[in-house]
Amino acid sequence: IKLADRLDLVPVGWIFSHPDVRHEQEDALPVFGLDVKIGATLQIANMKSRGRLDGKPFATLAMDGNTGATEAFQLSDVSVQMVHEGMIVVDSSTNQREVPTKHAIFINGKETKTLDSVLCLVNTAMLSHEGAYAGSSATSSVKKNGSLTNKTKKTLLGLLDDDRLLLQELCDFNTLLALDQLLPTEDSESLCESVKKWARGQKQGTQIDPRVKLQLRSVLET
Repeated sequence: IKLADRLDLVPVGWIFSHPDVRHEQEDALPVFGLDVKIGATLQIANMKSRGRLDGKPFATLAMDGNTGATEAFQLSDVSVQMVHEGMIVVDSSTNQREVPTKHAIFINGKETKTLDSVLCLVNTAMLSHEGAYAGSSATSSVKKNGSLTNKTKKTLLGLLDDDRLLLQELCDFNTLLALDQLLPTEDSESLCESVKKWARGQKQGTQIDPRVKLQLRSVLET
């Protein structure tokens, strides 16, 4: 979130993976009770941070852990309010499609203390696109632990004398996130400011502070 703020990016949702056993039944649903609770909690935090109107658009993406197939949803206003009031009672040990509620609720005129999570969801369409910080490489710039790969380090080291090529290579959120763990805060902020200008098309005159480049060389050579 801190790095996203530096790049003027805002949270628009969250994504989680699940085992494909959720799709074994014909009317299966990839979003269970705990997912509703987590998504709503994140949306509430986003609304508090950005304001009610700006923070409300918040998507929940469910990805099949085996196939990569992903579905998008938005949580209904009622379900978010229920989570805010502590009405949904669920944890990792009781995570299932049927969501227990703290008090009885009315659904279709009937009183119940169990809520089908499908009633918490609104189907949402997704469009593919390439973001400004998606990176240009076909392979990931970081390892599974989030640190830079040796290949990425060598590539960045080789571009330190050419700001234009270096800035283009740094338009990769994963790379910037890994560097943020290595650089002093002031240098990371300066680097993000230069990358942000470049990504927005302000290529003329955009350079990386020489002091930051020295720090980059130091951390990339270790």
